[in-house]
Amino acid sequence: MTEKNELSAFLSKFMFRPELEGFIGIEREHFLVYGGGLASGMYAPHSKKFLEAVNDARWTYELSAYQVEARTNPQVDLSAIKLEMLENENLGNQVACDLGLKLVNREVAAHLHPLEVYPDPRYLEIAKNISPEKLDAACRVTGTHIHLGVRNIDHAIAVNNILISHLDKLCALGDHSSGERFRLYKVMAENWEPIAYQNQEHLFEVARSEGFIENPRNCWKLIRISIHGTVELRMFGSTDSVDEILEWVSVVKSITRKVF
Repeated sequence: MTEKNELSAFLSKFMFRPELEGFIGIEREHFLVYGGGLASGMYAPHSKKFLEAVNDARWTYELSAYQVEARTNPQVDLSAIKLEMLENENLGNQVACDLGLKLVNREVAAHLHPLEVYPDPRYLEIAKNISPEKLDAACRVTGTHIHLGVRNIDHAIAVNNILISHLDKLCALGDHSSGERFRLYKVMAENWEPIAYQNQEHLFEVARSEGFIENPRNCWKLIRISIHGTVELRMFGSTDSVDEILEWVSVVKSITRKVF
């Protein structure tokens, strides 16, 4: 395959939807703990049981069997984002309660024993191929991810690049663990630091050198271009406050206003 064809094959993995340019999506990761009895408050590796009970496409799994994730649909208005996050919260809390569990927003968990991975083929493969230290770090952190819809790869690069100059500010804004979440994240993701790409070819070369050319989902940078046709910000931690998440969204929208 020629270099040009390799580049085209790589770029075809990103599913851009121009009609969703400027739309926002939120992913909130939560830990599961036992809600009562002798194990009350202890971490509970029951994501599979929870997801079967919740039976809602907006809820999904993570690498750790102790975590679940709630997603919103793409929205433009902050009020619509808030409503959907509250709907997810209410549904998740009720289902967890029915199962004798609780959802908690905690950026860093204590060491999890036993360390259990959700039985998804991709995650099982990841767990098999990384060190115990990296697996432990990956399973002990949760966060809030903000997705910005972009129209194409060049727009994604422009949004990525403008956000990078504000990285330290954004990291500080969403940190509730005095940097411990970031410390563990960097153990898990050695290539965590975002890169300002010069163009499509530069992105392609970075993907090749860092090993995510076949699957861009294996890029773990704090700001990344996702296969869903978004620029994803992964530096924000966990919070009980939906309004705090909306404040983060407002800051991100303000930073990127010039490129939308």
